[in-house]
Amino acid sequence: MTTTRLGMIVPSLNTIAEDDLRRFCPADVGYHVHRIRLRKDAGRVTVEALLHAYLEATEEAGLLLDLNPSAIAFNCTGASVANGPEGDRHLAQRMTEALGVPATNTMLAIKQALASLSARKVLHVCPFTDVFSRIERESLEHAGIGVARTVSLDFTDARKAALMKPQAIAEYVRGQVDATVGSVLLSCANVRAFEAAAALEAEIDMPVVTSNQAVLWALLHEAGWQGRIEGAGRLFDSLVG
Repeated sequence: MTTTRLGMIVPSLNTIAEDDLRRFCPADVGYHVHRIRLRKDAGRVTVEALLHAYLEATEEAGLLLDLNPSAIAFNCTGASVANGPEGDRHLAQRMTEALGVPATNTMLAIKQALASLSARKVLHVCPFTDVFSRIERESLEHAGIGVARTVSLDFTDARKAALMKPQAIAEYVRGQVDATVGSVLLSCANVRAFEAAAALEAEIDMPVVTSNQAVLWALLHEAGWQGRIEGAGRLFDSLVG
């Protein structure tokens, strides 16, 4: 019988996060997903739209409370940092206090994951334009995380970014890794980076963190789950009792 249940909120356009949980969430852990509207301007998601989702996250998370979750995450990298460099920390605190259960979000989970791995000289790969990658980098650096380089893939539609194959993501990273890089962050909850993480990590011999990977790890940690998840990357080694 499942006693640990995780709640996750994703943007309405997300097609990848649920697939990642189906693939990597432990069999003895239940997960439940709620969607939040991500508005568009002329077909594009703007920083203002991400901020709107950020501001609605706590109220929307209340819809997950009835299932008695062990922990809840707001899973949208861009939205979690849309309200300033410390917005992720403030949001997690506000959600935890309002909901009465441990709560996190994508960027906060990423920062904690990088710290857990003692990641340094981070290669930060963002699927979107510099407008969005700059906000993410500022939040990382504000938290004391050293970013060696940020690269933007210049997608303007997250649904198209979701079509990238894990092999293509890994190939791109291999072309970016050099002596200035000591770890890799693949941001965005709507790309198939989690699938690529473990094999890429072994190949380049450095920590690799992805948005959905960090969120699942943070949720399991908050829920007190311990165990091994094959193929999920070295980040999950910390959950082995």
